[in-house]
Amino acid sequence: MQTPSKHPRLAFSTLCLAVLLISNGGVVVRAQTLQDPLPPPPAITPAMTPAAGSTLTPLAPLRQDPSVRIKDIAFVEGDRVNHVSGEGLVFGLSGTGGKSQQTRQMLTNYYLRRGVRVGQVDTKNISAVMVSGKIPAYARPGETILVTVSVADDASSLRGGTLNQTALRGIDDEIYAIAQGAIIGGGISAEGAGANVQKNHPTVGVCEAIVERAVPCGRIVNNGSLRLVLRNKSYSTATAIGNALNRIFPGRARALDSGTVQVFIPSTFANSVTEFISTIGNLRVEPDTPARVVINQKTGSIVLGHNVKIAPVLFASENIVIATTETPIASQPNPLAGGDTVVLPRTGIDLFESGGRYNVLPGGMTVGDLATALNSLAVSPTTLISIMTTLRNQGALKAELVIE
Repeated sequence: MQTPSKHPRLAFSTLCLAVLLISNGGVVVRAQTLQDPLPPPPAITPAMTPAAGSTLTPLAPLRQDPSVRIKDIAFVEGDRVNHVSGEGLVFGLSGTGGKSQQTRQMLTNYYLRRGVRVGQVDTKNISAVMVSGKIPAYARPGETILVTVSVADDASSLRGGTLNQTALRGIDDEIYAIAQGAIIGGGISAEGAGANVQKNHPTVGVCEAIVERAVPCGRIVNNGSLRLVLRNKSYSTATAIGNALNRIFPGRARALDSGTVQVFIPSTFANSVTEFISTIGNLRVEPDTPARVVINQKTGSIVLGHNVKIAPVLFASENIVIATTETPIASQPNPLAGGDTVVLPRTGIDLFESGGRYNVLPGGMTVGDLATALNSLAVSPTTLISIMTTLRNQGALKAELVIE
């Protein structure tokens, strides 16, 4: 990589930057001091579109009001769903059923339970399935829920099938719901002598089930208090919830840990706990949003949090070079205003290809800015993942990196 020539219109102080070279799967990290600034490249315009095949998606900034309702980020301890499952048979398939011994045995047992004696059974239009679902808290007998029906044998598709009456049991082996009806959803598959095609998942669908027994729910009030459980653990968010509750009900809430807030029920709500839960659930707080980058290696997708930051760094990936720089500026108020002089950060991101193409992305040093710059150069998802991983390893990525 050649050092760009000096340009008299730019004046940067000497920067000690990290150089990360990614080539042929290997990563080399070294420190480099830049004495000369990069030449001024053409600015990236909004008209530039992301590169084809690149799935780097910078998240949009938060709306002006980042507050949310408490009930959207927490739930009352004791209010929980319960899992149920069962095994059944799907009839009416068009030659896509299972042909395994398991399917034949289940069909034979089905007939025997009904007093029908059969000889050799044909299962080409039948499939053995696993049915699973979730019963919400406080569900009452007669309510309808949706359950998932999944092939448990070698059937190739559930399209057009009907689930026979299937009992759904809880962990205590009690029957809580009965599933039966036409299979909805699923995908399509077709095959011939030399080729086959499949869209979505034809071996999975959904069906309706009727709740037959109310699921026992845990106690939500213990010794005059209840607990709110955060969906995403955060000490800051738990403290914010406690403070919001104490402003309305002084001295009634306290954060126990990063995921639990204890709330003491006021005497005025002693006989109307449901109303109290509704009241506190509609209070608004501003939750803490963690700086996080999530990478899905299977799909090549990267999701970036709005508050993810990158430290000043210069790195090269194959024929791409990216440099981020910090140039603080002094802000001096009007002498008559009576204010103080403060130092404000100013960040720039310089990106160019070794072949001579340069791009500049001014503004805040965020991953979203980096994403825009990389997308304009047709960077592949694989390279994007390598860049993010290397930034994390070097310490320049100021965020949690989650690889799925």
